[in-house]
Amino acid sequence: MTRITILLCWLRTILFYMVWILWTFLWCSFVIFAVYFVPKYKRHAFVIRTYCTVSLFFSKTICGITWRVEGEENIPDKPCVVASNHQSPWETFLVQILFTPQSTVIKKELLAIPFFGWAYKKVNPIAIDRKDGRSALQQVIEKGKTALEDKHWVAIFPEGTRKRWPEVGYFTRGTASLATYAGVPVLPVAHNAGRYWPSHKWLKTPGEIVVRIGPAIESKGKEVPELTDEIRDWVVTNKPY
Repeated sequence: MTRITILLCWLRTILFYMVWILWTFLWCSFVIFAVYFVPKYKRHAFVIRTYCTVSLFFSKTICGITWRVEGEENIPDKPCVVASNHQSPWETFLVQILFTPQSTVIKKELLAIPFFGWAYKKVNPIAIDRKDGRSALQQVIEKGKTALEDKHWVAIFPEGTRKRWPEVGYFTRGTASLATYAGVPVLPVAHNAGRYWPSHKWLKTPGEIVVRIGPAIESKGKEVPELTDEIRDWVVTNKPY
């Protein structure tokens, strides 16, 4: 990129964060009180899906980050476990838009973020303490099964932390453990969001993010390690560049 292009990217990134932070403050402040008037089954769509839709609109119009989703026909009629690679905040937004109502497995520290965390609590995410691996896995299995029985999608980022594009990290066993315990399939998702919205850099660059949704992977009759490897293998094989 030329110096002028880089400068423009910086200016657009700064503008994006200014608008995004203002939007987060205003929307979450409103939600904290308004959510009580929304039926519980519709709260995810009202609180989170709305927030994420507007956030991606800002990233598209200000930063020039567009996207294309492939394989939407693979989304099952009934909620299941969704497993996506993790490179940036961007994919967390899109997953919330594609699958609703949803219970997302998140680190509990997110709930302590002023305004955003306070609003997020209203949709009952599966907040785990990653420092206590055994307890976290148990929470994912028990709360995840309850959410699935309530006809909520359960979204998990098996890598646990964001990786640099195009790396795919080690997949923890929580995704496969929940799927086998609940007797539901896993829907794999692969993307290249980190190419334009990197997790370890502040600068955003324009471009088209490609998101691929694979056929649901059956969990019945499979051991957790086997299913974990199958999910990761699909993501590695189908990740866009």
